[in-house]
Amino acid sequence: MINNDQLIHKTFVTNIQFKSHTIHNFWKNEGDRTLNIYERIGSLLMLTTTENELYSKVSAWESELADWFNQEIESIQKQKEAFMENAGLEESPEVMTPSSYESSVPVCYPVTWKLLNLIQTLDNEIAELENLWLTGFVTDLGRHENSNRAIGLLRKLVAKISNATSPGKDRSGGRFKSTQLISLIRGGLELYVDDSLILKQNEEIKANASIKNTEKKTDSKSISLDSPSADSKNETEQPSNSKVNAA
Repeated sequence: MINNDQLIHKTFVTNIQFKSHTIHNFWKNEGDRTLNIYERIGSLLMLTTTENELYSKVSAWESELADWFNQEIESIQKQKEAFMENAGLEESPEVMTPSSYESSVPVCYPVTWKLLNLIQTLDNEIAELENLWLTGFVTDLGRHENSNRAIGLLRKLVAKISNATSPGKDRSGGRFKSTQLISLIRGGLELYVDDSLILKQNEEIKANASIKNTEKKTDSKSISLDSPSADSKNETEQPSNSKVNAA
């Protein structure tokens, strides 16, 4: 049950009835993190609404993520269809699913509905594979491999979003700040889906930050060396002993 005192944004609560044990179990254990990471997209969209160029960039990135995810689901679907063809089935067998395969999901941004649609599409495919396994048409290994594949897909989605938006993390506290990331996007930061491009850009950001820190330290040392010490000031201000004796 979601407590109003814990809310930061206006929230709509919806219920999801999962059909597969695999996705239900994933959501029970990793749903909160998945939702929190995906909400970064919602926050970016909300804060760039009046900046057409930035809003379009974030929106296009979200669409690319969804396209990638759906392509991966299609691959799982083809595997399921191959199992059905081998079994001589035209449709997946119907089995009873526990009513407890349900979860309440807080919706803080409209983009959350897109995430839920992706998850339910994957859930449907994995549920049918589980049904084929339960009725003896898929081996234990086949079920295990496809369940792991589905979980891996969800974790990859979370990782892609987390890594692509990681420059928005506050270096002191490690918390994500949408405004910080938006400032970087204005400066040319790209939002990638490809892991290699995400990694390359993040490494470049770290390298540039390291260079700036080195330059700051060098400038600080230079200022320290250029400033006269207290002893040198005294030497210039006080007459030497030889002059005093001569007098």
